[in-house]
Amino acid sequence: MPSNSRKKRLRFHESTQRALCRMVFLWLALVPVVGVTSYSILLATPWYQSHQNETWQRRLSDNLGVEVHFKSIEFPRPNKFRVCDLVCSNAETGREILTIAQVNAYIDRSGWLVDVSSPVLNGQQIQTAMQAVHDRFLCRPQNSAGLLGLAMQDLLISDGSKTTKFQNVKVGFKPTEATSTLMLSYSLEGQNSSGLASFSVDRDHISETTKWTINSNDISIPCNVLSERFPALKFLGDQARFRGTIDWWQRNHRWETSLRGDFQSVDLAMASMPFGKPMQGLGTLSIGNAVISDGVFREFRGLLTGDSCTVDTEWLDATTSSLKLLTTAEQPWRQMGPFASASRLGIRFALDARGLKLTGATPPPPDQNWPLLAAYVGNKPIACDESTIVPLQILTNAQAVVSKSSNELQPARIASGRR
Repeated sequence: MPSNSRKKRLRFHESTQRALCRMVFLWLALVPVVGVTSYSILLATPWYQSHQNETWQRRLSDNLGVEVHFKSIEFPRPNKFRVCDLVCSNAETGREILTIAQVNAYIDRSGWLVDVSSPVLNGQQIQTAMQAVHDRFLCRPQNSAGLLGLAMQDLLISDGSKTTKFQNVKVGFKPTEATSTLMLSYSLEGQNSSGLASFSVDRDHISETTKWTINSNDISIPCNVLSERFPALKFLGDQARFRGTIDWWQRNHRWETSLRGDFQSVDLAMASMPFGKPMQGLGTLSIGNAVISDGVFREFRGLLTGDSCTVDTEWLDATTSSLKLLTTAEQPWRQMGPFASASRLGIRFALDARGLKLTGATPPPPDQNWPLLAAYVGNKPIACDESTIVPLQILTNAQAVVSKSSNELQPARIASGRR
């Protein structure tokens, strides 16, 4: 009986039941549908698209330190977004640094995974791009470790006249509170290699020191790609390529570079610019070791070779006299004309606080008791007097002529032995 009485008390009038049903339907079905539909319509409006683009452009610009613009941004899922026609520009000059057709980014427990389509990097803005990466990413210690993985099929670097195509590019970025590391691996179009070249940057937040490392493996890297970071490479010409390792340490405004490797297809006219471009042709510059601290050479030794080139005979006469070159030529070189053919060029050099010491690297004729030769000019052998050292003042004066004639190209200075 008590149970029946409770059921009677819980019964509603038929009109009340209909009203309750309408209210439940309204709040549980109609309102969510109307809300979702309205929000979907809002997302599709040009006003909202423009507002969202501007918001994310400002956010990315603040984070990257460059001006960022793109055509559209979409969010297929809460943990994924897609950007189309992205352009990064220099905030001061307005010049384009990087253009990307499409960016697809996805985040999971390990961090961000980013896939980039058709990126093109302005070769004249590489220094700006590297500075932005250094200041905005590497110099920011993070309390919680994260990981950024970036992959792209190709990367084009173009300076307006030449384009270099990098392939199989992979980038990894791991920031922590103590250190941040950026790692990049790649290959080059048209070069068969057993391994990938690598580029890495390590930032120590405690000592505030950054180390940049380039290891080309057996890949020849065009020097014009590196010349914005290392301006002295512009003296090697447009065709020069590098194979070896470069280590660069930077702390505040102090820096040091250590370099080992081969520079191939060196423009001898550009390389001899400090002395008036007396040589013409292509050669190979092999660096056994070069150490440059704050723009000053501390050590520089290596070998310059070439198969066929020409040399200014008037300059050769003056050099033969000043450096006491050994030769079998009985008449002045200028009698051969303004230029003479030089072959089997091979000169070893070593620079220290005393000056530049030159020695030959080409085998002498078998029937003559000669030291190693520097070259054959007009079929006449030339050898260096190994007791002769070019004073530092001559090299410094020659470099001053280049620096004065071109403010863009600033080679490292020569160490005088005083620090």
